[in-house]
Amino acid sequence: MARGRATDLAVRNQIIQQHQNGISQRQISRTFRLTQSTECSIIKRFTTTGNSRPGKASGRTLTLSDREVRLFRRHIRKNRHKAVADLVTWTRQSFVKTISETSTHRYIKRRG
Repeated sequence: MARGRATDLAVRNQIIQQHQNGISQRQISRTFRLTQSTECSIIKRFTTTGNSRPGKASGRTLTLSDREVRLFRRHIRKNRHKAVADLVTWTRQSFVKTISETSTHRYIKRRG
């Protein structure tokens, strides 16, 4: 789990180059002023995947799919002056999903 700043891709590639040249992990971590665990995880990722890029960051999944968002936007445009509560009930009935009023507000703000 990432806690600090992200390590630059150029630095990651330099770490891998030095590791392939036979320099010890301790010396590499001192050179780049990184913790040994960070440097070790970079090398481990490279040896397992063959790629030095960091993994995909996780995030919360959206309530509505892209298709549902498009339908929702279309419905908002047609019914511009409807109350948010009415939009919430329409969304719940149309998509058979539980969506809060706050989430509906957020979708309106972002895309509407």
